Amino acid sequence: MLRSPLVFCTFAVFAIFLSSCNTGAEMGRLSREVDVLKRDNRRQARDLADRDATLATLRAQIDNLNTWGRDRPADLFAAERIVIASLSGGHDYDGRPGDDGITIYLSPKDADGDVVKVPGRIEVQLLDNTDLEDPAIIGTFIFDVDKIRQAWHGRFMTNHYTLKCPFPPKQDLPTTRRLLATVKFTDFLTGAVLTTTKEVAFEQIAPSD
Repeated sequence: MLRSPLVFCTFAVFAIFLSSCNTGAEMGRLSREVDVLKRDNRRQARDLADRDATLATLRAQIDNLNTWGRDRPADLFAAERIVIASLSGGHDYDGRPGDDGITIYLSPKDADGDVVKVPGRIEVQLLDNTDLEDPAIIGTFIFDVDKIRQAWHGRFMTNHYTLKCPFPPKQDLPTTRRLLATVKFTDFLTGAVLTTTKEVAFEQIAPSD
């Protein structure tokens, strides 16, 4: 009978110890969650600040446009047409005999005929129109803003975009060794869509027997 109180006290002390351990673990978990929430709040605050700054910039641009009115020379340096240079055609990309793609040299030009570097999106389609009733698409190539920025060459007498269009693997090519290149340029400044076409030639080495 004398041992019962002692055993009870021992269990009580052990239970209090376990409770304190659980409380400590729970406090640690809650502390980590609070830290995560604080970081999320700081990130959201930065995002909101960036958004507010962007909105303020856009409002200022709108105010400037409204101040200038409708007579502003918005299209003064805009591209009015695009031209595929005569040097465009087959290109050897892999260093082996025969062309394995088409390189298009494209120049956007303004109303005065000067080449202008404008941001936009370029789509090139290579078409085999040997059979006019059933033309075959050899390939379609998309060049977004980042790609055409890298493709721009602005040296003396060579202001153009160099657009490399490799043939898809195992693609049947026309025996005429000529393709119709159709280029569509979407001007991001004005929203205008400019198109042009040009027949281009390439060299193809016949496979050996």
